Amino acid sequence: MIVEVVGLGAVGRRLLTELLSTPSVELVRVRSRRHEVAAAQVGGLERVEIVRPGQPVHADWAAITVEASAQRTALRRTAEADVPAVSCCDDPELIAELLDGELSSTPVVVGAALSPGLTDVMAAHAATLLEEATELHVARHGVGGPACAEARSQALRRAGRVWRDGAWVERSAGSGRELWFFPEPVGGRDTYRADLAEVQTLHAAHPQLERLTARISMTRRERMSVAVGLPPLPSAQKPSGMGAAIVEARGRQGSTTTAVVLGVVDRLEGAVAALIATCGEQLEQPPNGAVTAGQLAPPRTMLDSLARRGVSIARFGEPDSA
Repeated sequence: MIVEVVGLGAVGRRLLTELLSTPSVELVRVRSRRHEVAAAQVGGLERVEIVRPGQPVHADWAAITVEASAQRTALRRTAEADVPAVSCCDDPELIAELLDGELSSTPVVVGAALSPGLTDVMAAHAATLLEEATELHVARHGVGGPACAEARSQALRRAGRVWRDGAWVERSAGSGRELWFFPEPVGGRDTYRADLAEVQTLHAAHPQLERLTARISMTRRERMSVAVGLPPLPSAQKPSGMGAAIVEARGRQGSTTTAVVLGVVDRLEGAVAALIATCGEQLEQPPNGAVTAGQLAPPRTMLDSLARRGVSIARFGEPDSA
């Protein structure tokens, strides 16, 4: 298998390591705007080829790990070569375009990040643990590299949406404070509404559900800035540090109403790289058009592959992983 990695930031570098540890990957082609820097960093590694500017895409699938502003160009390039792609991006506008089929007619996995992405797989699995799921709720914490931090800052300033009873309802940025308890060592964090792509990917996979919501953790000083209409102050969260996410599925089990809560905590770039590699494995039988990570394959299959790559999902209230 030949894989092209577009971008050599925090996630791209970790993904390269992940792919080189995968026996089925024969060659990793690295494409970067900074060609000479990429060549100096990884050009000497076995099974790695640096793509020169202007070279066409030649791979079984491509991983797009660049920032949102550069994703469209990369995705169009892979579509022209008829190569399936995995898009690592949490930008709501880009994800909407991909889900609507506006950018690519070739198979593409949309929003393959920690959240959305891993949370889509968790949501699909949580829904199967109920006889009938009626609601899905997601919360996330953490910030990755500089591009991730900038995307997070923009999301905090914009109003969010929730899906309620068959319609989208807009909620103001920073509203709806709720305390969510993430897996340790992150623990309890105040979360708020923002312009988050999770509701879009959840709705794409679960349009029949009654309620879909997404929240993001904010510090007190970030919340104060958003409340008065100012850009959030720089986050004290360590870049490329620990990330965490929770998915709560509510629904019916027999004659009772109950909930299933799944959580994950991991190094952000490591968890995202594992998810991208897992998605790439499933592209041997590519889907039609754009899908989320939660739609790509049965959730148990995805979770088993993630576990082999070191990413474990825990079920709250259960002694073992989900």
